[in-house]
Amino acid sequence: MNNLFDLLLQKPLPDPWLQGLLFVSFTLHLLFALFTLGTAILAFSYLLIGHWGTKPQAVGLAGRIAKAFMSHKSLAVVLGVAPLLLIQVAFTIPFFTSVTLFAPYWLAIIVLLIVAFLAFDLLAHFLDRNRLVPLILGTIGLLTLLAVPGIFVLILTASEHPSGWIAIIGQGYRLNGPLALHWLFRYLHVLGGAVMFGAAFHYFFAVEDTEDRKSLLRLLVAGTLLQMVLGILLYASLPDKPGMMVNLALFAGVAGAALFLWYLFTLGNTGEVPLPLHLTVFAMMCILVSMLLGRQLIQNRTYLPLTASLQEKTRAHSRETGAFAQESLERYQAKLNVVYDNGATIYANSCAFCHGELADGAGPEAKNMEVRPENLAAVRTTAPYLHKILTDGVPGSAMPYFSFLDRNKLDALAEYLNATHHLLGKQEPVPVAVSAPDRRQAGQEYAQSCTPCHGMDGKGTEQARDYRPPVPDFTVYSLTPRQMFEVISNGYHGTLMPSFGNLPEGVRWGLVEIVFAKRDQGGKR
Repeated sequence: MNNLFDLLLQKPLPDPWLQGLLFVSFTLHLLFALFTLGTAILAFSYLLIGHWGTKPQAVGLAGRIAKAFMSHKSLAVVLGVAPLLLIQVAFTIPFFTSVTLFAPYWLAIIVLLIVAFLAFDLLAHFLDRNRLVPLILGTIGLLTLLAVPGIFVLILTASEHPSGWIAIIGQGYRLNGPLALHWLFRYLHVLGGAVMFGAAFHYFFAVEDTEDRKSLLRLLVAGTLLQMVLGILLYASLPDKPGMMVNLALFAGVAGAALFLWYLFTLGNTGEVPLPLHLTVFAMMCILVSMLLGRQLIQNRTYLPLTASLQEKTRAHSRETGAFAQESLERYQAKLNVVYDNGATIYANSCAFCHGELADGAGPEAKNMEVRPENLAAVRTTAPYLHKILTDGVPGSAMPYFSFLDRNKLDALAEYLNATHHLLGKQEPVPVAVSAPDRRQAGQEYAQSCTPCHGMDGKGTEQARDYRPPVPDFTVYSLTPRQMFEVISNGYHGTLMPSFGNLPEGVRWGLVEIVFAKRDQGGKR
């Protein structure tokens, strides 16, 4: 994080307002998300009991519960947009870093939701027809739907622990150790809440039969008890122990759940006496709000210092670079005023930063490139071939295309390079006398090692033309003898051209002769 800089982005609202809106919108989203998950879990559970258990009438209850799924999921999705947008604005760096760390899972949410929604929609149509199809659809729908909160919890868990980002990368982009355990308890806590809230909702709005209410009441009690146990395990698994405000919020949630359970057990409520709706809503909302408040306080303990640190780092960086702002603007304006009407100007402003002022391939940006820029002063080629390189670029290298320049400007650039470095000049003779044995060995070496890429005719094989960068056409392109000898001896960094420095010097000069002969055989084109 020490080298991380970002733009100082203007927020639409003060941070307290953003956090307040995030809390309210996320609470509403999570409420309907729990209804949706709980509905799916309950519908599938009663489907299994009805088709494979001892209570066939449970299939009807599964159908009535499943009908509420589509309305819940629509509200959950719509209400999920607001907290997603707010967290992106309020806590940009931690959220997007976490999303990037687990990008494949994040993108998979789209597919998972589509499959889950389709499966549960089809389930309602096949519920009474046979046993196998509803079971298959319910299994697919439930498994894909349950994966979604697991991914959301994964993203939030990673975003709240920036100190573990490097470890996550080193572990193959997955959670290990305490963070993985914390994720597991947090995920199970969400599922327990889904059972509790789903059972409470359908107790009041999906059933009227006393036996069905008894069944849902038992699930409500079990879900509440499970929430308390998982909440304690989740608290114990926190990598950093929370402060007093977090403890107070979590204590309120645990106390609310305990009082709700006490109410259920003390009154002996087994279904004959219906639960009061207003009391149930109040108790469950207290549990939900207190738990979410504790979670947001935990997040803020990480998010706020991290965001403040990044903002201060950005301000410091802005102060350091601000001194050069006017100079940079003046230089930029001067660049805008340049008229690209001659070869020297085009080369100086578009080529020299890579190829160098002397066209020796040693420009200031050359060191940053995997494929080093060509030493243009050592190139000997034809006008058509040079024009092709300038207009098409060299795929696989940093050499771009200059097709945005008209033909007159490209010709001016070519004329400048030829006038200063004889780029279109004749090929110089080999300065070393090659003995007959070395020449024969060079011929054998070319046939064995060079033809798979360059071909016997020097034009390049079909396979090598698809290399990035592609091999040159020796019939129209060559280098000065010394530069060609250097490439043969040391290879060409960033390309598939290897070093042949293990060959005797005379043999390497013999290879230079062979390559030059391809140019002579190709003719002057």
